[in-house]
Amino acid sequence: MTTEDTEILLITNMTFIFIWTLLCFTQGEKIISLRLQLSQTVSIDCKVSRQVAHYSGSNYYLAWYHHKTGEAPKRLIDRTSYRYSGISSRLSGSGAGNGLDFTLTISGVQAEDSGVYYCQSYHSSNVFTQLDVGRDVHPSLTVLPPSREELQQGKATLMCLANKGFPSDWSLSWKVDGSSSSSSSISSSWEESRSPGVLQEDGLYSWSSTLRLPADQWRKVGSVSCEATQGSQTPLSETLRRDQCSQS
Repeated sequence: MTTEDTEILLITNMTFIFIWTLLCFTQGEKIISLRLQLSQTVSIDCKVSRQVAHYSGSNYYLAWYHHKTGEAPKRLIDRTSYRYSGISSRLSGSGAGNGLDFTLTISGVQAEDSGVYYCQSYHSSNVFTQLDVGRDVHPSLTVLPPSREELQQGKATLMCLANKGFPSDWSLSWKVDGSSSSSSSISSSWEESRSPGVLQEDGLYSWSSTLRLPADQWRKVGSVSCEATQGSQTPLSETLRRDQCSQS
């Protein structure tokens, strides 16, 4: 996988690894994706815009890190190819010898390899890579209505919960009476917020989204729907009708 590719998609059987590489350079961001089977070998390339400080021989001051949710980043490789103590021999670092092109190779990828990877040089921008390990799973959706107490205060907050899905890039959006909440003529007084995916102990993700609007506008609504989308997969939707809510 190189930083010059636009997208790579390799599909094998039912269990996949998803990798998104976000390159932060002056010319802007570029996303590269790679999808392959568990236990395969993956190479993540880091290309910098100017030469990294030289250390010795073919090694330069380029390090690789691994970051898992809720934990401090762990340094894997230092000075291009020096593996830190306790780091699995499945991980190795290398360089082209020109101070510009570097590679992290993970052999026999395992679930424990999930997280965010990035390379860091002595002077340059970072290269971030998110690695998700698992199989495609559709999340379950639940839409929660506003509380009676909140409505008495003139406000209405609806919450959409998406539980146990994979991979991590499912996104949530709202529809009000069949139309996007942002397209409503009165949506200027509405507010949407979304949380990023949270990795659970079982390797699946959970997300949430809220829709806030004045109570008087909520009372004019017929139904609201929460829609979950991910790539080319069929969208999922859960609808709540206002007349189902006893406190409305």
